[in-house]
Amino acid sequence: MHESLRHKLKQRMSSPQMRRRRCRAARESSVVLDFSKNDYLGLSQHPEVKKQFVDAANEWGVGSTGSPLLSGYSLAHQRLESELSEWLEKPAGLLFSSGFAANVGVLSTLVSDTSKIYADKLVHASLIDGITQSRQRFKRYAHSQPLTIAEALKPGDWLVTEGVFSMDGDDAGITQLIELKKRQSNTTVMVDDAHGIGVLGDSGKGALSNDLGVADIMTGTFGKAFGVGGAFVCAGQDTIEALIQFCREYIYSTAMPPAQAAAASAALMVIKDQEGREKREHLAQLAQQFQLEMSRRGLVYIESSTPIQSWLLESEDSAKRMAGELSSLGYLCRAIVHPTVPKHSPRIRFSLNSNMQPAHISQFWHVVDGLLERDNAL
Repeated sequence: MHESLRHKLKQRMSSPQMRRRRCRAARESSVVLDFSKNDYLGLSQHPEVKKQFVDAANEWGVGSTGSPLLSGYSLAHQRLESELSEWLEKPAGLLFSSGFAANVGVLSTLVSDTSKIYADKLVHASLIDGITQSRQRFKRYAHSQPLTIAEALKPGDWLVTEGVFSMDGDDAGITQLIELKKRQSNTTVMVDDAHGIGVLGDSGKGALSNDLGVADIMTGTFGKAFGVGGAFVCAGQDTIEALIQFCREYIYSTAMPPAQAAAASAALMVIKDQEGREKREHLAQLAQQFQLEMSRRGLVYIESSTPIQSWLLESEDSAKRMAGELSSLGYLCRAIVHPTVPKHSPRIRFSLNSNMQPAHISQFWHVVDGLLERDNAL
């Protein structure tokens, strides 16, 4: 390890930014509610999703055995790509091992030498890394305000954003995005909807459910609402073919196991049917309740109608302390601090899921009240 990295590590280990993993067991009796996971629809434990995973593992084995261009592309992968692209109204789809790989791969492969990239100032690290690797001109625009760059866009430029932002739970400014695409139809719009797919829209098609044509390229993951793992890109046929031919993240990575693809297909079936619709409606009600509970207490929070809820605290230390105390009481949650979020907005991030009930949320805030009353008495 070089000396400068050793110095950075030493500083990090004594700061609130120190990252720590929590190793969980399959069954934890001490956990009351788990707000730390992104399993929004509870599909990681859905009987049919698990059954399809096991059946496919018995048929194909537990691994894909190679990259997609060698031995790693199976009928299970092909089926999932076809189902996804048809569902999201795109000509073709492609599977990746992770959302990070998909985003980096798209941007580092497809952006031309003459293009300029405009990205929402809060886009995910994977999008930033992809933009950096593209080596093209890059400018950020005000969060959820895409129309602010409408006049600057030239034919061939790219606009990069998220459908639902992973830390704030708000959207890309969908109304503005639709208007911008009308004005600048030759702009390539890329939307990472990892946290919207499966959760938003009557049929679960995500933040752009009613206007899927706005996004020329859509990326998403199976690790959130699908409850599985891996990721996808849906776009035009030529775009997908270019990724197959030239995207290093696709060509040189072992494909996801066929069992994983089969499980994602099963999850998609749930998302599309009545059960999925009921889960989304229930989740929206929980989000509304959570917002109301924070408002009643006069807390500082970010408005969000999605499962991602954020309580902003005055300092990184207070966010870490409160999250630690809640977790010790069985309410698992994470403090999110700089550099993941801006310095002025340390928070506790709560991920709701459709297995929770209104009574669970009420009980949680009763516990929070006790901690706040204790702190005020000190």
